[in-house]
Amino acid sequence: MKSTWHKHLIICLFLGLLAIPIYFLDLALMRGGGGNWITLDFRGLIFWTYMTLLAIDIVLSSIGVILFPKSGALRIHFWSMVLSVTLLAPGFVVYGKLLRAQAITS
Repeated sequence: MKSTWHKHLIICLFLGLLAIPIYFLDLALMRGGGGNWITLDFRGLIFWTYMTLLAIDIVLSSIGVILFPKSGALRIHFWSMVLSVTLLAPGFVVYGKLLRAQAITS
């Protein structure tokens, strides 16, 4: 079981360090606004989406390591990443609906 936790921590560290190049990628791709007609600021969109996904993945994979210590760490991280994406997408939809409802009542 100690080996599974060790592998889990190494995978979490690798995914955390992967945030550094994703941050610079976000800076490079989302640097300026659009054209003359409308300027939208999408800086941080890729980075904060990845960080939210990573936070959900770390929580779910830690729970998975506790519940299924005999499974491999990579298998647990794979399925927790799939579950993270399926939780993140509806989370964005619900957040958007809450913002819209708040704007209507204000």
